[in-house]
Amino acid sequence: MEMIKNILLGFTLLITSIAYAEDMIVIGDTEINLPQVEGFQSIGQNHMMYEILLNFVPPSNELLDIKIENSDIDAEIRGIEPEYKRYIVMQTYIPTKNRSVSKNEFEQLRNFLGNQYEQMTKAIQSKVDELAEKGSKEASNKYSVEMAAKITDNVPLEIFYNQGQRFSAMNLMTGNVMVDGQSESVSTTMGLNVLHVKEKIIYLYVYEESDSKSAREWVREMSTDFSNAIIKQ
Repeated sequence: MEMIKNILLGFTLLITSIAYAEDMIVIGDTEINLPQVEGFQSIGQNHMMYEILLNFVPPSNELLDIKIENSDIDAEIRGIEPEYKRYIVMQTYIPTKNRSVSKNEFEQLRNFLGNQYEQMTKAIQSKVDELAEKGSKEASNKYSVEMAAKITDNVPLEIFYNQGQRFSAMNLMTGNVMVDGQSESVSTTMGLNVLHVKEKIIYLYVYEESDSKSAREWVREMSTDFSNAIIKQ
């Protein structure tokens, strides 16, 4: 993630919190096992990237897990610049955290998303901008750096799965990140996967910092494989 890289470079901080192997998440009183993702590891709450991304979680959601590539963890340990090109974020919806979501309720949610996804994405654009602005300010205050992030566009590309326990769509987000007066344009391909597992809602976000065809193919494949592995338990 370019914003994260810029912050790390601007501070020349050494990340000392090493990743750990997370094997489950907890939503309310429900434990959900997470299969291992080849090439990725979960990071702890004291990891700088975890703390920064936490600022960009909507108030309605709770952050459950973040996974980064093993190559980035190796770079951190060796004290060299990580790329943070690909990462995976898991959240849940707080209002349903402590109650069961029925199969019928989830089907209604899937149908709504399937019918209204493009319109919904446009409708929440201002909320996305507000969240980026708020997250930037909080990160700036915490790390004593002048930072601003703006999402200039969030374009729905496709809905690539909408059946059973899963809804999956892909967006292309473009924007600008400014750190200490230096501005950079960024493009991110995002997979949004809404899962129904053990009567709970999981939002599984899969990111690659690129707008290339290969990025879309990787986001679609990772979204499909990881989602299905979680649902199968």
